[in-house]
Amino acid sequence: MAKSEEMRLRILDVALRLLSDGGREAVSTRAVTSALHIQAPTIYRIFGDKQGLLDAVALHGFTTHLGTWTGWVPGADPIETIRSGWDMHIEWGVANPHVYSIAYAGPHPGRSSPAADAIDAILRTLIEHAAAAGHLAVPISDAVKMLRAIGTGVVFTLVAMPAAARDIRLSERGREAALSAILTDAAIEPAVTRSGAAMQLKMSLAESNSLSHNERALLGDWLDRLS
Repeated sequence: MAKSEEMRLRILDVALRLLSDGGREAVSTRAVTSALHIQAPTIYRIFGDKQGLLDAVALHGFTTHLGTWTGWVPGADPIETIRSGWDMHIEWGVANPHVYSIAYAGPHPGRSSPAADAIDAILRTLIEHAAAAGHLAVPISDAVKMLRAIGTGVVFTLVAMPAAARDIRLSERGREAALSAILTDAAIEPAVTRSGAAMQLKMSLAESNSLSHNERALLGDWLDRLS
């Protein structure tokens, strides 16, 4: 491992510990440099500024936790995999409120944080598998936004509650409400509805060589309208 990458990881580990123990304000340049016996310019050279450091710490915290989850595997039920991913996400957010707040509630006007983008990418992959199986009733981008909005709301609501008063059924109900809003009856019944068939067909467009790029775009738009 290059020395620069090793230093980057050392800084992230220290900053993550400071963030988890004391919140955003605990992650000061002085605290990090004192813990590692380095100079402040080292941090600025690697991360740009404090917000860049915080964004990197949130991503580091999420990717470290992600190593405990298998994600989607070939042949797995796509809906159950989404449920599993939801539960993992909620558990991580509640257990790491300071890191989660950097990912989703930091000062990011007009853009997402790197951690939120990484989580969205995983969620999109899971939803694409559901769409390919004919289970999706809305466009993929809408499904990602809906699950993200409801999921983050559940995390922040649970975090705001006293630990003894937290009821995991809130997460379960939120999860099922979100799924019912994006899935067709095909997720429950064997018959594939028109919406599910439309989204399943759209997923196959990328593999088609018989249509031009413009034709695929037009047909994709029509299929979104049908769903």
